[in-house]
Amino acid sequence: MVKVENNLPDTSRVWVYQSNRRLTDHEVSVLKEQFVHFTDDWKAHGKKLNSAVEIYYHHFIVIFVDESFQEATGCSIDKSVAYIQSVQEKFGIDLLDRMNLAYKTGDKIISIKMADFQRKAQSGEFQSDMIVFNNLVTSKGEFLEKWETSAENSWHSNLF
Repeated sequence: MVKVENNLPDTSRVWVYQSNRRLTDHEVSVLKEQFVHFTDDWKAHGKKLNSAVEIYYHHFIVIFVDESFQEATGCSIDKSVAYIQSVQEKFGIDLLDRMNLAYKTGDKIISIKMADFQRKAQSGEFQSDMIVFNNLVTSKGEFLEKWETSAENSWHSNLF
């Protein structure tokens, strides 16, 4: 089970962005520093958002917002997406392609296109108990319980 560093409540809203490649240690270090500045300045209707950004497995950027403090609005969400787009450009990665899936084999995270995943699942190359990442989770509680899970316990089961 994944461990979250922030102490935001489990009801906090979550957005998961998956990189199409593994980030280097240097890239993760730079990103962590930049995300501190982003969360310090991130506001909705002039009010600071109680938020955190964490990076998992050198592949996933996860944004958390405690909306009991201040709700993330359309404009503030647009700002976060624009920031993610700037990260893509700066680091030469793709974080917004929702057709990229990921699965875990040992300690390694593999990115794969949805069509290729489905082909391998239907051919029997993949098993339904394999570990996948459900990037559609919407809260911290769901992230903790259902993000890293078996394919059979995720929407991925529809691809088998």
